Amino acid sequence: MSSVPPLLSAPGAGKPSRSASAVVAKATRGFQVFRIDGYSWTKALPGGERITSEQFNVGGRFWHIDYYPNGTDGSNDSAGSIALYLRLQNTYKKERVRAQYKFSLLDLAGNEAYELPAETGIFRSTGRNPHNPGEESPEDPGCGYAGFITKEDLEKRRNSLLKEDCLAIRCDVGVTEVTTMAVGPKNGRPATMRNYPGGYGYGYAGGAESPDEDLEDDGGSHKGRRSEPDDKEYIRRCLSAQRHC
Repeated sequence: MSSVPPLLSAPGAGKPSRSASAVVAKATRGFQVFRIDGYSWTKALPGGERITSEQFNVGGRFWHIDYYPNGTDGSNDSAGSIALYLRLQNTYKKERVRAQYKFSLLDLAGNEAYELPAETGIFRSTGRNPHNPGEESPEDPGCGYAGFITKEDLEKRRNSLLKEDCLAIRCDVGVTEVTTMAVGPKNGRPATMRNYPGGYGYGYAGGAESPDEDLEDDGGSHKGRRSEPDDKEYIRRCLSAQRHC
């Protein structure tokens, strides 16, 4: 009967490879104010047609506000209200993002004059064909309200919500941002987490020697050479990596 050799403790197996990584999860929030001058003229647009804001960045992703002045589908039922949706911008990467959002209408002083409670929704990027950027999968409409406020109620509040025929929409977005980084020590020095464009990595602060670096004297020309940490010390340094994020 054959047995499996003890790979994890086999003598002469050679030096094991070592690595460490970490993630940092944090709440990220932001908002955009989408101002529409000439609200009255937008009512002439056909039902189902939207007006889209510029992109804005929250949590490392781009978002848009979609304003439908006469509802989302052109039906008489939806034409009596304005519709507001938050949409995740389509990218080459397919992903699913859980986010909290809140819409409010502002007066010209920037105060929230009409709002609905915050909601949580699932937003999707359906992806693009990298070989044909113009070809997109059916776009996810995002999350929001098919009837945010009736046009009748909106226009009754003209003095606060439509002063100078201006409609100001604010959308607050909150997401949990999770970033991956390497934290393994290198050359005996403890890793320091750094914020690099596009993500996090590891680096070393200032080039100064850390007080917990081990120096060894081998009795010759290599005096002062940094010793390589054993596995326990390697793990300790990974877990105590200084965060700069």
